[in-house]
Amino acid sequence: MQRIFGFDIGTTSIGFAVIDFGKERKAGKILRLGARIFPEARDPDGTPLNQQRRAKRMMRRQLRRRRERRRSLNELLSSFGLLPPFGGKEWDEIMKLDPYALRTRALGELLETFELGRTLYHLAKRRHFKERDIAETGETEAPEAPVAEEAPSKRRKGISKQKAEKEQEVADEAKAAEARAHFTAEVKASGQTIGAFLSQRKRDAVLRGERESDVKLRGEHATRALVEDEFEKILAAQEAHHPVLKDSALKGALHEAIFAQRPVFWRKKTLGKCRFMPESPLCPRGSWISQERRMLEKVNNLEFLGGNARPLDAEERSALIEALRVKPKLTWAQARKILEPQFEKRGESARALKFNHETDKDQAAGLKGNLVDVELNKAFGAAWANHPRRQELREFLPEALWRADYGEIGDQRVVIRSAQKRAEQRREVAARLAAEFAVNHEIAASLSQLHFPQGWEPYSTEALRIMLPELEEGTRFGALLNGPDWAGWRDEYFPEREQPTGQFLDLLPSPRADRHASTPQEEEAERISRVRNPTVVRVQNELRKVVNNLIREYGKPDLIRIELARDVGKSKREREEMQKGMRDRERLREKARKDLKEKGIADPNDDDVEKWLLWRECGEECPYTGARIAFADLFGGNPAFEVEHIWPRSQSLDNSLRNKTLCEKRANRDKGARIPFQYFRDRPDAWAAAKDRIWKLVAKGGMTKGKAKRFCAESMPDDFAGRQLNDTSYAAREARAFLERLWPDVEIKGSEINVRPVTGKVTAQLRRRWGLNHILADDGEKTREDHRHHAVDALVVACADNGNTQRLSEYFAKEWDARHYGTPRPEAALVPEPWPTIREDAKRAVDQIIVSHRVRKKVSGPLHKETSYGDTGVDVTNSNGTYRLFVSRKPLASLSKSELGDIRDEGARRIVEDWVEARGGDPKKAFAAFPLRGPDGPEIKKARLIAPQKLRGMAPLKNGYATTGNNHHIAIYRLPDGKIEGRVVSLYEAAKRMARHEPVISRQSYERGAFLMSLSLGDTFFVPSGERVGYWVVNSIAGNGQMFSRPINDAGKDSKSQWGPSPGPLVKLGAKKISVDPIGRVRPAND
Repeated sequence: MQRIFGFDIGTTSIGFAVIDFGKERKAGKILRLGARIFPEARDPDGTPLNQQRRAKRMMRRQLRRRRERRRSLNELLSSFGLLPPFGGKEWDEIMKLDPYALRTRALGELLETFELGRTLYHLAKRRHFKERDIAETGETEAPEAPVAEEAPSKRRKGISKQKAEKEQEVADEAKAAEARAHFTAEVKASGQTIGAFLSQRKRDAVLRGERESDVKLRGEHATRALVEDEFEKILAAQEAHHPVLKDSALKGALHEAIFAQRPVFWRKKTLGKCRFMPESPLCPRGSWISQERRMLEKVNNLEFLGGNARPLDAEERSALIEALRVKPKLTWAQARKILEPQFEKRGESARALKFNHETDKDQAAGLKGNLVDVELNKAFGAAWANHPRRQELREFLPEALWRADYGEIGDQRVVIRSAQKRAEQRREVAARLAAEFAVNHEIAASLSQLHFPQGWEPYSTEALRIMLPELEEGTRFGALLNGPDWAGWRDEYFPEREQPTGQFLDLLPSPRADRHASTPQEEEAERISRVRNPTVVRVQNELRKVVNNLIREYGKPDLIRIELARDVGKSKREREEMQKGMRDRERLREKARKDLKEKGIADPNDDDVEKWLLWRECGEECPYTGARIAFADLFGGNPAFEVEHIWPRSQSLDNSLRNKTLCEKRANRDKGARIPFQYFRDRPDAWAAAKDRIWKLVAKGGMTKGKAKRFCAESMPDDFAGRQLNDTSYAAREARAFLERLWPDVEIKGSEINVRPVTGKVTAQLRRRWGLNHILADDGEKTREDHRHHAVDALVVACADNGNTQRLSEYFAKEWDARHYGTPRPEAALVPEPWPTIREDAKRAVDQIIVSHRVRKKVSGPLHKETSYGDTGVDVTNSNGTYRLFVSRKPLASLSKSELGDIRDEGARRIVEDWVEARGGDPKKAFAAFPLRGPDGPEIKKARLIAPQKLRGMAPLKNGYATTGNNHHIAIYRLPDGKIEGRVVSLYEAAKRMARHEPVISRQSYERGAFLMSLSLGDTFFVPSGERVGYWVVNSIAGNGQMFSRPINDAGKDSKSQWGPSPGPLVKLGAKKISVDPIGRVRPAND
């Protein structure tokens, strides 16, 4: 018998099954079932967990660099006698001077030495924004950069949080750029420097009667260039009064200390490698060959839709390609016009044509041209077509311009050059064009100022050169990359491409490589570093733990089958589209239920909702006959229309909505087990009319393009049903490649493939036909409220093979005949179980499962909340214990009515409460304006609020305190008097212990008590008796010591099954902490 591992892999779970199976003898044995549960590597909205951490780290870096810049400038100014030593009384007095008044005086009056130093110091503090005139990204695809938070209430309906945040970020950047441009124009129009302009604004405001303290000069969006201009003018004006400024070295040092900008760079190792030629450098996107590849890829993928559905012929391709060499892009209307001559020769019209990509959101604008060719054609005009060094110029220009803008530091980094250096380098490019290519100086100068797309291809230049001839012949790029027909070509031209190493591995290697690591470990560390998707990394790490433990227990399998959830491995954009699609479909389903109830169906079921959706999708018209579909004809007691499968279910095994539509019962019976083209084969006019109806639905947005293409297809792909078992997605290929490291070069040697990804289409049907849904649910429907359903899925995956698809096809064919012709219904024996006792065996194995949960003991995450508190030193005691009174400052506009009474200052509290009461009692409306301290006093815009907090739950900061936030674990002790005490350790305290090189979990005596156990998130404990008997997993730990837990198998989200015991009651029940390894083996925790 074969030993088979089956895996059901999701973003937060891995179900696994180990079976021995003899297909010929229909004999099988379940050795182990189980499930491994772990937290997702992203937030529920799809944001990577480390995104906020990176954003906060960048803020800390910026603050640190700002301090360092001011400190170095202060030391420089002090060394030349322009400022007193830092921290002294004299330094403090100088800093109190009005810097804007000094900046104005510095342009025409003598400043004292320290006044001049104070002026220069202020320029460094307010040096403003330095705009970039060049792209910064070095990514091979768009990075997931941290973006600003947007209030959910302002988010447009139907778009994801990530997309809303990105749109808000773009809008904020555009708004800031507009403000900078407007302010710069104002300053230049005034004829003043920025410092003098702001100083004048302050004086004007005081003359209008405003209080000087209320005039705000900060917050303006200005450019660094304005400040640099003022710096030069101040030095020029003061040079005569301060001879030290005549020292050019000091001037340069001052400019460097005030305005120096860190070069923007990225590390080459973050760019990835070409999988075809890993040792060759990646191809820049702005190069001619990259532009050519992208242009040809899109043109080669083009097809005509509708009645003339077909790929473009060679003449049509050539016409579009020639046009895309002279135009940066073609709209779809322009593309049709270019093809009109070819169609007119055949007596046809191109105007009614639709291209397959015309409805794609990403390509709705049309086709993009080769920008390098476009610019060169524009520069040289008619001479470009016959230029003797055409190809040399195509390759030289983009590379030379890239090297003018960017510099390389060894083989580690790429940096953006300074504006001055870029200008110098581009002048050199113009000179080389004139000298080496005999380009006249005017054209050379214009070419040297061009900018092409930045970033890199995921392929090397050498690899693209090899692929280009095939693309020029019309081959699709996807076929070259992965097509089975091109496997021999890939072997011939890319023998060094990434493939299995040929080395036998007994276990999957860990990525934790060090200087003593073996080669597989080093390779795995490098491979993981190249994976940019955190979900894929998390899933593969957990899969490695499960697989290696199973191999140690049961040996290396003969075969591995895996099924992956649809969202594993998806890109950010794909996840956004999936989430948006799910939200849209759920809204549509709610609309369907509401409409069905209004039309008299009191309790619409899923079948009713499905029919309603298809009814609206078809425009209330039969796609096959064109007959109108009235509501009663579909939902009445004797319906004339019914749901039908576009591709017969017996052949496609596809029961999803994308394979369903509506049809008159008579027509559906006549169609039988045929696709629409076969049904209409002898009626070309009716076929043309049906396709016309379908494409009109697509144009109206009722039907998807994919479903329309399926309806209009003239044949099903060969062995379509058989291929439904095989998952060919990117994530499945990655998982397969990861697991195949257990066997060397399996495909090259022609031996049987040891790892087979399968899809959920077939396994869902098999689970139902084999009765395995009844194991965890009495109603026979799959339940997701129990983690063990992943193990049941894995068992089905392990048993799935191509023979199952053939038997399902036969079953659905007989079922259709029974429904339409009254023949006997098929017997379940048509889809037999792998072995007779599989249900009983599975039930016993499932009952023995101990679900494994990943324990979260790593000290990572925010150590405390962001709100800063002040300590009043006052303690108050109530029934819940002793609390210290802290205060925090909050804007009045953010206060609720109940918070008004927490304002600490009695006078301010009375003024604010009276102000709100006089304006209707609603703080949100009352603080459109702000109360005054007194008749002539300042406005009260913020107030200090009292906040009682447990002192142990506060983290001391440099200037105050912050709440510690998340808790890391709870340590439970038995005190000498027998009392059970639980000490909650925050993440902040755990980090402090690590910094002191102490154990994070202290097992030493606490108040002379004995250590019993510690519990962290994900830890499991066992209660031996009572109502709570069983295994429990800790989900969260409260500051008061409550440990909120769920039964180990419970996958629900509600609070009904949650239990939050305190340490005393938990120990009284005899609870013991246990350790559950990745495959569910239990041992005492020995904590």
